[in-house]
Amino acid sequence: MSKSKAKAVIWDMDGVIADTAAFHFKAWHEVFQKRGVNFTKEDFRRNFGQRNDTIIRNTLGEKVSQSDIDAIAREKEETFRKVLGQNIKSLPGAIPLLKSLREYGFKLALASSAPMGNIRLITGALGIANYFHVIVTGRDVAEGKPSPQGFLLAAQRLGVEPKDCIVVEDAIAGVTACKRAGMHCIAVTNTHPGDRLAEADLVIDSLGEVTVDDLEKLLNPDRQRSSKMERSLVLIKPDAMERGLAGTLLARLESLGLRLVALKMLHMDKELAQEHYAVHKEKPFFNGLVKYITSAPIVAAVFEGERAVEVIRKAMGATDPTKAEAGTIRSDFGLDIERNTIHGSDSVETAEGEIKLFFAEDEIY
Repeated sequence: MSKSKAKAVIWDMDGVIADTAAFHFKAWHEVFQKRGVNFTKEDFRRNFGQRNDTIIRNTLGEKVSQSDIDAIAREKEETFRKVLGQNIKSLPGAIPLLKSLREYGFKLALASSAPMGNIRLITGALGIANYFHVIVTGRDVAEGKPSPQGFLLAAQRLGVEPKDCIVVEDAIAGVTACKRAGMHCIAVTNTHPGDRLAEADLVIDSLGEVTVDDLEKLLNPDRQRSSKMERSLVLIKPDAMERGLAGTLLARLESLGLRLVALKMLHMDKELAQEHYAVHKEKPFFNGLVKYITSAPIVAAVFEGERAVEVIRKAMGATDPTKAEAGTIRSDFGLDIERNTIHGSDSVETAEGEIKLFFAEDEIY
């Protein structure tokens, strides 16, 4: 694949997306205990994020044979999957950020020291198996972290320059590997305290603190925000209101780096609905639209941000939920082509007119 101007985020899995540390420790402790070695929590923290062969040599010494390494690694991963069972939980903020990056058009890769069996188990259980354009495992490279090989291979397969990549890590070795690869790094303190991860560009306590705009700023530190920001009207439609989705949908749009500048709840009357949908007045479905949008209270909002209209349209997905791309709002929540959960302005010009229908100037902040 040829290089492009695309942007990418490369994710570690254990300790970043999935809360698996306790199960990895239990598995390592069990397999080493069978061999007369007391593998402590401090040993685990020191080795976390590295490949199995490295952990085994660090624990048993350099003289351990390759056949023993293979056997121990295989036993450890079988034990891990057994003790993990159905206890697969995501860490705070990880999956919402993944969804936001996907909606915003970032290329996504998973670069993990874990074997493919673990990756399939965890990503499948969390419903994110199809989120990644590329997956790199420890078997795909000759050297594990802190070597940058895994991250560089992920960038190569994505067709993205290292300088246009951000790595999300929690391990000290992973942060070092990222910087050696010439990439930007976000480190989350799920496994190590912040002072141990200071080499990263951004150290956070939870991925829930991070927005797409934060990542854009990492890639473009000198980027100047537009002097004139775009605004878009968003309507949370009756079917979404009836299912209690208003907060979820507003939060998803905010996570894209957009700013909520106006908000109200209202029950549209027929006159307002007809004016709002005037462009469809001569179409056979016009009366149905009016009847539906006036059937229950809705939430109207105005979001502001760079390319706000385009960002929201991409996040919403196609009008027909059955044709919307996976991970978009309408794919996730839409019921049918009429009850499709959300409305967003289709152009900057349309947005200006729509916003005036629902908000006075002094209602926008």
